[in-house]
Amino acid sequence: MGLTGTRVVGVAAAVILALPVVAACNSSEPSHDLTSSCAAASTPTMKIPLRTIHANVWNASGKDGMAARVASQLSWRGVQIIDTGNDPSAGQPPEHAVIRYGPNGKQIALTLAQQIQHAKLEQDDRTNPSVDVVIGMKFALVPVPPPAPSRITINVFNAYVIPGTATDVATEMRKRGFHVAKIGNDTSHFYPDHAVIVRYGAKGEPAARRVALQFHDVRMVQDHRKSATVDVVIGSKWTDSAVVPAARATPKPTSPSPTPSCLPVTHKSAG
Repeated sequence: MGLTGTRVVGVAAAVILALPVVAACNSSEPSHDLTSSCAAASTPTMKIPLRTIHANVWNASGKDGMAARVASQLSWRGVQIIDTGNDPSAGQPPEHAVIRYGPNGKQIALTLAQQIQHAKLEQDDRTNPSVDVVIGMKFALVPVPPPAPSRITINVFNAYVIPGTATDVATEMRKRGFHVAKIGNDTSHFYPDHAVIVRYGAKGEPAARRVALQFHDVRMVQDHRKSATVDVVIGSKWTDSAVVPAARATPKPTSPSPTPSCLPVTHKSAG
């Protein structure tokens, strides 16, 4: 199961070699008989880039397609995905999520836990720096903060009756720092109930939240696009007052609090 010793990427291996042996909950040697448990710190003590983390994503939620979906979301955040599928351990499904790691991989597990709400940590005896993410019924990622407008590309389309509205909106959005790729009409859709429709793909959800803050009376619509580009579509209830003043169009501060805990287990992993 997981990444074999011959497949460990050099960068990740280097990270592991630099990690101190963690003895807060267990000895430094692999063991199949760890029974004690303790609360783990919710933040890692070492800075580990997500791009150096290699993870398997296992589905224990009972919902089809969850492993592939979560793997995609983690890969957009920089995590290197090794494999996906149903949880091969066939153990008790977690309520939220479990991150499994080897004796010297706790800092990697804690780093990844910053991305996952209510993740629990479980140590096994793998000898490589890979980790497993096990998806439970209530799995949820910690929301990514919306990127700055300068990092967001939008299209502005007019599904409204007054010509020129899309150009006016695009001009205002450029003033706020957004990159505008396309301006035009959307004659294939009719939106009678809202001033603005924000369309986006799963990868563009954080950007879409930033865009939606710029307007009142917004409907968010997720589609199947692969890019992070966001569409701003002007609907039938558009008025100039739908534009939120720039000084107020900022996200509310959030303080997500992942809650990992250290739970040594007795099962054996391949490593």
